[in-house]
Amino acid sequence: MKHLAYWKVQFSLEMSNSNKKRMRIIFISCGMFVLLVTTMILLFAFRSGIEFYKSPTQLLEVKDASIKLRVGGLVMKDSVESTGVDNSFLITDGDNEVEVKFVGVLPDLFAEGRGVIVRGQFRDNVFVASQVLAKHDEKYMPRELEKTLSGD
Repeated sequence: MKHLAYWKVQFSLEMSNSNKKRMRIIFISCGMFVLLVTTMILLFAFRSGIEFYKSPTQLLEVKDASIKLRVGGLVMKDSVESTGVDNSFLITDGDNEVEVKFVGVLPDLFAEGRGVIVRGQFRDNVFVASQVLAKHDEKYMPRELEKTLSGD
């Protein structure tokens, strides 16, 4: 232990105040650099996984077709057109409306006048959806449970 204390005392005696200040500056600079590199790596890694949520009005302002987005709104009445698995409908936020094209089976809760969230990309003023999520209110009850409770 005495040997370690001796080196500590020797080291502190040999370093002047300017050297201590210089070492502090180097240590802080290295720490900031490591923090910057770590932040850049995290942002680059999460870049492809980040999806922005927009309303139809905000979506019309988007110019980049490569961005993956989520758009939420109400399905307009008399706008749903389905032929097999090819679906087309309009969603609105009350101010603007956006045409959505989706290839696949729509969820059971999907209906005109109800809330929906679509995930995909905006191309040529048409939102090409890869996924459709139907929203429900807090009073939602599955049909099976509803039938069981009513006794039918």
